[in-house]
Amino acid sequence: MKRNENRGRNVLILISLILTASALFVLLYPFGKDRDKEILIGCTFLAAAFLCFISFSMNRRIYFRPGWLLQSAFFLTLFGILILFLPVLDFELNTTVFSFLAFFFGSAQFCAAIQLSALEIRRWWMVLVFSIVDLLFGVYFLKLCSVLNISQYPSVAVYMIVIAVMLLLEPLVYNKTKIASRKDD
Repeated sequence: MKRNENRGRNVLILISLILTASALFVLLYPFGKDRDKEILIGCTFLAAAFLCFISFSMNRRIYFRPGWLLQSAFFLTLFGILILFLPVLDFELNTTVFSFLAFFFGSAQFCAAIQLSALEIRRWWMVLVFSIVDLLFGVYFLKLCSVLNISQYPSVAVYMIVIAVMLLLEPLVYNKTKIASRKDD
């Protein structure tokens, strides 16, 4: 049982590394066209979604606890496909797509935080902080990014790194703290 739990954590670490590497590549590599960045981001989201599904399925106990990993996998799949097929649909990639991704992540994490607090899991507040950060990114992408004339790709790369950090910290929410028992003499 412990072995599967560690594999699930290792998959989350792999997802975080993929998201971070892709974000750094978007930030540092001089792409010829913006469409190349969109393809990289869409493929990264699809790979992360696939690995989120795998990580979720590896731990049998996860089926009985609230969380946001499965919802994240569905959202990343949906938005990865949407980003890849936007030119076919005659739409440009804009910050609205990423704002909705952040809003969906934030709502899933907010619901998970409420459930975790009801189950008296001590670190439920971490998931609540994740949801607040996601909601702030959603507002930033929806309103401020276009008003401030900031390029969307560096902002998306920063958001991908934030998602990677959230995925790394997700197993810490469910860790049980060991209480040292004292023997009464």
